[in-house]
Amino acid sequence: MRVLVIDDEKNVADTLVMILQRSGWEAAAAYDGATAVQKADTFLPTIVISDVIMPRMNGIEACTAIKAKHPKCHIVLFSGQAATSDLVRDAWARGFRGELLAKPIEPEDLLAKLASLGQDKNASADQGQKRQV
Repeated sequence: MRVLVIDDEKNVADTLVMILQRSGWEAAAAYDGATAVQKADTFLPTIVISDVIMPRMNGIEACTAIKAKHPKCHIVLFSGQAATSDLVRDAWARGFRGELLAKPIEPEDLLAKLASLGQDKNASADQGQKRQV
């Protein structure tokens, strides 16, 4: 499982990557939306964790672009700003799918969420393999 963390606050992104790596995840950081879209093409994340409010390209725009190229990638948005709910509501109305977590998030809660996503992906893969037999 590969996790791409996108946050314009470098210390937040780097801290999350460090926590994920110490917990056995393969993780990388991007500090803006455009760089994240490019990095996703080589890193090939299974999960993207993105801040919503960022300059130039917000997290929803970046994740929409990543999801278009990597449709099986799971999207988790997180934000501590009140303006996020309007952006996310508009994105959901346009068909965007992703989860929203509040910042700050406890590392244990984030790791539990990612573990559950990993189990869901493994269960889907197992079902797909069973169907092919």
